[in-house]
Amino acid sequence: PASVKITPKTPPVRKPEPVEERSGIRRRTQSGTVYPIPSPFEQNSNVGICMLLPPGIDNTPLGATITVDLEQFFMRCPIDGCVTSVRWADSVRGEERKKKESAARAKGNKAAAAAAAAAAAVAAGGFVHKTRAANKFDHCCFVSMHMPGGFEHVSVKLFKTGRLQTAGCRDGEMSLESCRVVAESFRRIALDGCEAALLRGGPELSPGFLHQIALEAPTHVRLEKQSILGVFDLGFRDQGFSVDMDELRLLLSHPDNSDRICTVNLPKADEKLKVKRFQGLGVYVNKDCLPGAENNVFVNIFPTGKCTVTAASTVEQAQAVAGVIGKLVIDLFVQCRKRDMERPPASKRRKTT
Repeated sequence: PASVKITPKTPPVRKPEPVEERSGIRRRTQSGTVYPIPSPFEQNSNVGICMLLPPGIDNTPLGATITVDLEQFFMRCPIDGCVTSVRWADSVRGEERKKKESAARAKGNKAAAAAAAAAAAVAAGGFVHKTRAANKFDHCCFVSMHMPGGFEHVSVKLFKTGRLQTAGCRDGEMSLESCRVVAESFRRIALDGCEAALLRGGPELSPGFLHQIALEAPTHVRLEKQSILGVFDLGFRDQGFSVDMDELRLLLSHPDNSDRICTVNLPKADEKLKVKRFQGLGVYVNKDCLPGAENNVFVNIFPTGKCTVTAASTVEQAQAVAGVIGKLVIDLFVQCRKRDMERPPASKRRKTT
């Protein structure tokens, strides 16, 4: 009979062993290596979803007919106080703040001339048409503002449905406060004496009723959802270690970790490998092991041990995510250190003369 060549199978990835925790004692591996200690989660940004329409009407068939005339809001929104600019489609009123001055300087004299023309147009009471018409956002208005505490680049998207979405805020309270600024703009527009309607609705809704909703917008605005964004560190750099991302991907993808990890996404490497050291693993933490979670929460793990959390609904949930990832990865680290200790030393080759 013909012989069959049998190739040895690749040894399977072993399940992480549980690690005993002792209060007040820094844990060590068998080699004497001090375990890394993860840092607590630290929130650094918040994305809030707010609503302008009254709570009793926004989810009804009657409320579904109410829409915001974004063109009227763009033309009549007051540019004062903390509001710096309003953008709709390819037009801008006010002064858009640049996050990086170097980018503006790189455009040279042509950009400076365009900025001067824009400032002159705004001073004359008009608005600026952008020359670049690509990627029009005519389905929403962008209201840019600055908030107390050094938050100079806060923006609020206003959609036709009356829904608001914030960016650049510190927490949920600041997100709500920035939406109150937009709601106050609704009230001021309703009192500016212009006959054009800011809110539109079905034939069963009278203009007076819609006008009253615009007047009462500051009292109706409320925070409905929020996404917590922040960071924590696994502590590997402090102990002189870096994370082997290929090894970590295999270990996190182990079936025994499916109760905590749903999906592990491998990032797309840059063709020239210029940003390889900045790319991490995208990990979805199972919602079943998080308090009050309706969806799996995404975490990005970088080779330095730094982790970013996005789309957690509460700070407590984000802290739980940091706890799940921190304990799991540290346990995987301990397993790898034990495996290295059990591995026989490589034989030394004799020098040839």
